Amino acid sequence: MAAEEGAASAASAGGSWGAAAMGRVLPMLLVPVPAEAMGQLGSRAQLHTQQEALGSLTAAGSLQVLSLAPGSRGRGRCCLEGPFWHFIWEDSRNSSTPTDKPKLLALGENYELLIYEFNLKDGRCDAAILCSYSGEALQKLIEDQDISISLLSLRILSFHNNTSLLFINKCIILHIIFPERDAAIRVLNCFKLPLPAQAVDMIIDTQLCRGILFVLSSLGWIYIFDVVDGTYVAHVDLALHEEDMCNEQQQEPAKISSFTSLKVSQDLDVVVIVSSSNSAIALNLNLYFRQHPGHLLCERTLEDLPIQGPKGIDEDDPVNSAYNMKLTKFSFQIDRSWKAQLSSLNETIKNSKLEVSCCAPWFQDILHSESPESGNHSTSVQSWALIPQDIMHGQYNFLRKDHTKTSNPGRSWKIMHISEQEEPIDFKCVSVTGFTALFTWEVERMDYTITLWDLENQGMQCFSLGRKCIPVDSSGEQQLCFVLTEKGLSLILFGLTQEEFLNRLMIHGSASTVDILCHLNGWGRCSIPIHALEAGIENRQLDTVNFFLKSKENLFNPSSKSSVSDQFDHFSSHLYLRNVEELMPALDLLCSAIRESYSEPQSKHFSEQLLNLTLSFLNNQIKELFIHTEELDEHLQKGVNILTSYINELRTFMIKFPWKLTDAVDEYDVHENVPTVKESNIWKKLSFEEVIANAILNNRIPEAQTFFRIDSHSAQKLEELIGIGLNLVFDNLKKNNIKEASELLKNMGFDVKDQLLKICFYTTDKNIRDFLVGKGETM
Repeated sequence: MAAEEGAASAASAGGSWGAAAMGRVLPMLLVPVPAEAMGQLGSRAQLHTQQEALGSLTAAGSLQVLSLAPGSRGRGRCCLEGPFWHFIWEDSRNSSTPTDKPKLLALGENYELLIYEFNLKDGRCDAAILCSYSGEALQKLIEDQDISISLLSLRILSFHNNTSLLFINKCIILHIIFPERDAAIRVLNCFKLPLPAQAVDMIIDTQLCRGILFVLSSLGWIYIFDVVDGTYVAHVDLALHEEDMCNEQQQEPAKISSFTSLKVSQDLDVVVIVSSSNSAIALNLNLYFRQHPGHLLCERTLEDLPIQGPKGIDEDDPVNSAYNMKLTKFSFQIDRSWKAQLSSLNETIKNSKLEVSCCAPWFQDILHSESPESGNHSTSVQSWALIPQDIMHGQYNFLRKDHTKTSNPGRSWKIMHISEQEEPIDFKCVSVTGFTALFTWEVERMDYTITLWDLENQGMQCFSLGRKCIPVDSSGEQQLCFVLTEKGLSLILFGLTQEEFLNRLMIHGSASTVDILCHLNGWGRCSIPIHALEAGIENRQLDTVNFFLKSKENLFNPSSKSSVSDQFDHFSSHLYLRNVEELMPALDLLCSAIRESYSEPQSKHFSEQLLNLTLSFLNNQIKELFIHTEELDEHLQKGVNILTSYINELRTFMIKFPWKLTDAVDEYDVHENVPTVKESNIWKKLSFEEVIANAILNNRIPEAQTFFRIDSHSAQKLEELIGIGLNLVFDNLKKNNIKEASELLKNMGFDVKDQLLKICFYTTDKNIRDFLVGKGETM
């Protein structure tokens, strides 16, 4: 989230929410998007789970598609005018012919279906329409299957490997395959769902999950179907929640008005139903169907097959019995010996989960492994923009739940009421897992709130965005709360602070990612743990080392955000000494790393850069102290002595240039006692920028420093010379001279790709940014 939003805190649930958890909530902006690219936010946004793209509907019905690839930074975009009512990205995870050009299926006016293909190469976003099919053509396809209809409604349920499931007129499933070229569209399957006659006109919401279709009726029923063959699998009577809640609470429960939408968890454990009275019911389906087994209508009957045990095993042996039991739908522990019981308990402790093998999930006899929508739903980790893989490593694991866990005795119904003090305009459930549900709701004056409901302890955490937003559907089992605002794509994490998140990201990700996130969100530096420094040294990540040292550079009051001069007026010398002593393990680690890598020829360059970073940090600490302090007391003197001891130790590793450079010096200047450089006659005819460029490109930086020392030029200092060298890199990039710019960076000791990426991100020069984006591979 933007800097001004980063300061927002978690809101109290209040009212009828009871003792709601204030909880820690962290919003962050991931990808900034120009305001003109967003237009007026609409009702739906979806991330492509394999490609780096985001699609969103605007209020006017147009479809915005943004490339989120590194280098595009939200600039690669296109707008499809429409108007469109719905869209869905193609899921091509198990495709036999994977492509880097994502496809999108959109529903236009008059029930027209359109397939678009996007070229996202090099940060661009170019759209091409592959095919379109009118509502009349779809109606004819259905009529060819001997089903006579007039097309009244259409909803896209899935788009998978060039096939799509459509829900038509709230009662017909049409499974079609789109042609690769100009061939005709083909019907794979078409059937009417066996819905009760009075229910068809009352259907208000549907969701397809792993090949099972959930249909919500305003009459208070959920009908469940197998979309492969249209089998009526089960139903849920929502009116039973009042009876069950009354029996449990021994009192009359609050009345729930008509229902408006439903959302099912990917593990098929929980369904959340939202009502028009700003309430939500969470139903544990496993418990429900155990309490009401008659509502589970379709169970697979096992064939009466002959059972043959493993060869060489006696039929009375427990191993044979265990093998045979696997062929039945029941599980029973054959070996009832004390040893077997202890072994089972030990395994339970090791796995840290309760194994109740006799309680299988309600849908075990229904799922079709061959169904394209019931495949592997593990989350594809996107690589776009700020490397969400790093971010997901930094998030606490709210996300997985075993089916066996639901076998614990408990309530099947749980109810959430929005505070009566608020009147939400639009209250909806965004996603559900086996144990959490995520909601968005809007109150007056465009105030949007995100709410996480813990289904196990009934706690709630809320965060007010204070602006218009669209929840972003990212699919998969990971419940990541992405939202799209006028600022761009943001992520909201529940249950951790900014410092905890950045610490995890430093360890599992990279300092450059942390740096970019801090820059985007206007976050100050946080305290970085020493194990992040250890990981940075082990992986030779100098940016991590640099980020760690910068986070520790204020030894006077690390948590203070006041100016340096204010800190010196109020700081305690005791605190200074304590902070120096706490820094010693990190300095010992750095000295040890420098010492070890210095002796290895292949690590000499890394050692020198590490030495430079550490000495610069130590010298700056002592310099700042003496600038602002006239007299040192006992504690300050002790702190300075500690820092000085590290400087003295590290000085032994400093590069010593001979006073007379063997192949670079012709003669001495008698008056200055400074060696004259071989290239002096050539360099005198050049401007000082040309001298520096020549010296860097030819690895003559020490000679250039000597040359400038004779003329008393400020470039004799390495920091000044490097600064001018970076300006030369920038000038070369303006001229599109990537080769010389890369050579300059390499000879100055920079990581070329990393430095070019930083220039691309921070520069305001559009030509340079576009040039670097176009280079792609170089970056």
